[in-house]
Amino acid sequence: MSENNFSTDFTDIRPLHTSRYGNSRVFTARFGGKKVIVKALKAECADDAACRASLKQEFDTTSMLDNKYIRKALDFVKIEGLGDCIIFEYLEGKPLSEHVRVGTLSEKQVKSILTEVCDALYYLHRNGLVHCNLNPENILVTANDYRVKLIDIGVPETRQDADRELLIKEMEFVAPEIIKGEDYDARADIYSLGKIMEFIGQRNISKQFHNAATHSTQFSKEQRFDTISDVRSAISKGHSFVKIIVLAVVAVVVGALAVIYIPKIRANVEKERRERLEVDFAHEIERMQAATPDLCEKYHLTSLSEPIAVDWSEDSLEMAENLMRYLTMDNYRGKAMKALHDQSEAIAESRQADFDQLLLNEFKSTNDSIAVALRKGLADPTDAELLNEARKWYENRQ
Repeated sequence: MSENNFSTDFTDIRPLHTSRYGNSRVFTARFGGKKVIVKALKAECADDAACRASLKQEFDTTSMLDNKYIRKALDFVKIEGLGDCIIFEYLEGKPLSEHVRVGTLSEKQVKSILTEVCDALYYLHRNGLVHCNLNPENILVTANDYRVKLIDIGVPETRQDADRELLIKEMEFVAPEIIKGEDYDARADIYSLGKIMEFIGQRNISKQFHNAATHSTQFSKEQRFDTISDVRSAISKGHSFVKIIVLAVVAVVVGALAVIYIPKIRANVEKERRERLEVDFAHEIERMQAATPDLCEKYHLTSLSEPIAVDWSEDSLEMAENLMRYLTMDNYRGKAMKALHDQSEAIAESRQADFDQLLLNEFKSTNDSIAVALRKGLADPTDAELLNEARKWYENRQ
């Protein structure tokens, strides 16, 4: 869709929610007879290039996700009066916060919901993403079967001009490192999930996750669970209070001993991570390049009656899936997109070359009077010259 074209396919647009500190507002709408969710920028942010880029990046990221516990992003469009918009699937249900407020969940249901949140976060973390904005409002519990759907995945929505103390109070589920503007990783989501478990316990829904919550919400991310799988295990099996105390003591002792070495350790770990990513990315690109000849052979043109353009979306999606973790990282996204484009171009060029060869062979051998005349008009023709005449002949024949 061009810059100035607006979609007219969305009707019955109604406001649903406006972010208090962020830049977004949410609506429900009708599209093709079905209800959808529309996420747009606030009016004062609609023309801000950075906000629009952030919204587009959210769509680019979430549209590639395919997990039963994550709400699907369907499209990115412009709607008159709203501007740039992400279209999400509509899900009948209520946020976890509402269920906790009215006390409609059993302990068994709470455990199932927390486990499914862990599974959704595991999928995100495995693909190099961090939710960043996990809280009871962004965990949708479906109406019919009480299944989890995570929503609003991406960078945390915070306004830099908001009162800092009030902002920190309101953002009780956000990890300290995010509030302070420091580097964060998957352990930020672990902190948020721990705060959600505390939120559930404080309202007397279930206190059985107290130990897991305590370990998840340590101020220092180095003292939290290392992975979301560890949290899931703690939720499923439980940790005794003694175990938590022992872990906390060990963490304090190790932390005290490591104070001198932490900067060096972090630098080495980051260096190794970057080197490993470089190697893994290079191998993936090499694998794609090695697969290209086989793909060209798979889509080899065998008849002039076949279309030159070919639908190879299934193979293209497989290649994109293999590069998904890199498509979410700024320093790899451009290279990954170029690799996908180059492979598409190679297949298209292969089809064109097949067509040219088939056309040349047909032109050389046909007894068509026009082709014969064109061939006679050339003295000692090269294949390039013959191909040029063959194209003229073919166009006149169509």
